[in-house]
Amino acid sequence: MWYQNAYRRHLCDMHIDDWDDRFLSAFSPEEYFANLRRANIQSAMLYFQSHVGLCYYPTASGRMHKAFAGREDMMQKLAVRCRQNGIAVVGYYSLIYNTWAHDTFPAWRMVQANGMSRRAQNPAVRYGLCCPNNADYRAFVKRQIEEMSNYFAFDGMFYDMLFWPHMCYCPSCQARWEREVGGALPQHEAVGSQIWRLHMQKRREWMGAFAQWVTDITKSYNPGVSVEHNCASAVLPDGTLCNAEEVNDACDYTGGDLYGGIYSQSFTCKFYRNITKNQPFEYMFSRCRPNLKKHTTTKPMDIMKAEVYLTAAHHGATLVIDAIDPVGTMDGRVYEEIGEILREEATYEPYFHGEMVEDVGVYYSLKSKYNRFGGQHTNHTCAVNAVKTLVQHHIPVGVTGGFCEHFAKHKVIVAPCLTEEDEYDNERLIRYVKDGGVLYLSGADNPTLTETLLGASVQGVTEETVTYLSPAREGEGVMPPFTKQYPLPFDSSAAVLEEVQGGKVLAYLTLPYTRQTEARFASIHSDPPGIATNKPGIVIKRYGVGTVIWSALPIENETMEEYRTIFLNCLYQAVPRKDFTVCSTAPKRVEIVSFRDDDCIYIGVVNLNEEEQAQIVPEFTVSL
Repeated sequence: MWYQNAYRRHLCDMHIDDWDDRFLSAFSPEEYFANLRRANIQSAMLYFQSHVGLCYYPTASGRMHKAFAGREDMMQKLAVRCRQNGIAVVGYYSLIYNTWAHDTFPAWRMVQANGMSRRAQNPAVRYGLCCPNNADYRAFVKRQIEEMSNYFAFDGMFYDMLFWPHMCYCPSCQARWEREVGGALPQHEAVGSQIWRLHMQKRREWMGAFAQWVTDITKSYNPGVSVEHNCASAVLPDGTLCNAEEVNDACDYTGGDLYGGIYSQSFTCKFYRNITKNQPFEYMFSRCRPNLKKHTTTKPMDIMKAEVYLTAAHHGATLVIDAIDPVGTMDGRVYEEIGEILREEATYEPYFHGEMVEDVGVYYSLKSKYNRFGGQHTNHTCAVNAVKTLVQHHIPVGVTGGFCEHFAKHKVIVAPCLTEEDEYDNERLIRYVKDGGVLYLSGADNPTLTETLLGASVQGVTEETVTYLSPAREGEGVMPPFTKQYPLPFDSSAAVLEEVQGGKVLAYLTLPYTRQTEARFASIHSDPPGIATNKPGIVIKRYGVGTVIWSALPIENETMEEYRTIFLNCLYQAVPRKDFTVCSTAPKRVEIVSFRDDDCIYIGVVNLNEEEQAQIVPEFTVSL
């Protein structure tokens, strides 16, 4: 397929309305193509339609942008020019976000619990949302895919916005819930409750089924083309968006646009690499700083280099996002800079093969993005922060989960704050430990897994929302500088287990003098430790021929260095630092990503720069 060796990709956003005759009046296929050549691009994602809903081709089902009247074939000419010159063409189409369709066909609208759409309530809202459960909207999408397929020759399609911006209560959603579940579509269920989990499950199923339907329709008209749905939402902390494995299953390869900084990109590359069906995955970044809202700003060269090379270190494809000027012009200076970076990046592409070294796999759940006890930490926050800690300490790490076929390649799996949503994968995790793996668990919201591995029943969580871990005698070397008198603090409830038999307790829970709901207190500004307990806080125990490390509190979620050190010390109890494949004395701002290919190991080293000018990195060693 075209994407297998296309590592340098491009998209120019064209979400442009047509109420002003100047809009897109200066659009030039020739200049657009010239900029692609300046930037050394191998694949161009071209707009066939946009969030506005207007089409960039002659359409009978929708409405074409007025600027294309009399020159309807401008985008077609650009697509032909690209393919004739060896640049693969991927069409862009916006699903769900379609303001023209929303305004023209009110029955298609995604509506809130009050029966109104966001845009209907406030005309200043720019995005009109259409419900994927509406049969007439689906028929419209099918007609548009047919039109695009008949008009354009392309190598792939990219479909944007495959998620629920909010819970929809339109008649189509109500009817589908009643048909598949029964009763009224729930509106006020408690987070984490059984009905809430069912609601989220159905939303994920519905969005995944819609994505697969779009993929199937596209390929029925265009056998052999690739289909990609935007999977950016799968990396965001809000699980109610419901972009999960089901949407990814409808993709030939995984990609999406993220704007969370260099460590967010590092996490995303690891996640995309392991969930994608085919390599390379695709990481999209904006050339504007910090994002496309700042239309006239461009990131400094050193920042763009760091972003391009971090993706390259993971053997992924970079897609650079620009945005067209409303009149239809593009800043050629930007493409000269991008071209300079991508021509240099191309020299590394011959080495993009092998399997990534992932001594530690951080288990990321696309379902457990909530805390039913009201805490701020979730599997998402803990997984992201755990990966950052491991990256900064140069321990080879990948992102694993239910979407990964094999766990055996990991010396350690870190599975933070799993919930009952993840019980479907309990058997694999248990087998992994039984066969000799090392599993770090935090929390106990997946009681079946916790009780099986530790042999102790889960008693819930503390009523106290400020808690402490106090080192036991055997854990004093794990938790410096904290002691029984000065234990490790958390702004969180702690999971409570009955006494564990046969394990080694490294820490116990300590509680403050009073609960946070009481009127009385010990210290007005804080909740100092005051009540020692015999409840286990950190436990290490053998299971089968493997090892379980369990923490009642999410140490891996904390970002202060003391917590990071204790988290790593817990892992070192089972796997000494020297036993990891790669070690380094590099500064924390350097990431090392390694690939094994037969008897070779390729080591990629990236300066994780977010400053205008990258700092010089001092000499360091890398050991295998």
